[in-house]
Amino acid sequence: MHRIAIIGISGKLGRYMAEHALARGYDIHGVCRPESTHKLDDLVAAHPGRITLFPGRTDDRAVIAEAVKDCDGVLTVLVPWGVQDYASGTARAVLDAAKPGARLVFSCGWHISLDGKDVYPLAM
Repeated sequence: MHRIAIIGISGKLGRYMAEHALARGYDIHGVCRPESTHKLDDLVAAHPGRITLFPGRTDDRAVIAEAVKDCDGVLTVLVPWGVQDYASGTARAVLDAAKPGARLVFSCGWHISLDGKDVYPLAM
């Protein structure tokens, strides 16, 4: 069985990705804020043993490291209104913690910086 991590699983896009991944046979590790885990109660109940949630901030390096461990891929939904380097912190945590060879996909809304601190160079 293949496993993927979805960072930002409780949002609209994260949940959409989770539903499609489950339908294709993937097990899921999901990261979302502790206060948002209830949004996934029905999905977790409908797929017992196939979804493991890791409550925490998506830029928390320890939470990300635990969630992506042994995952074949990581789907990351960056916050569309990043402040205080939050979106960049999330991206860095995933890049640093994912296993070698894991497929990484990053997605975000139309803009990932509200305060100007989430800025990306052309070459990373």
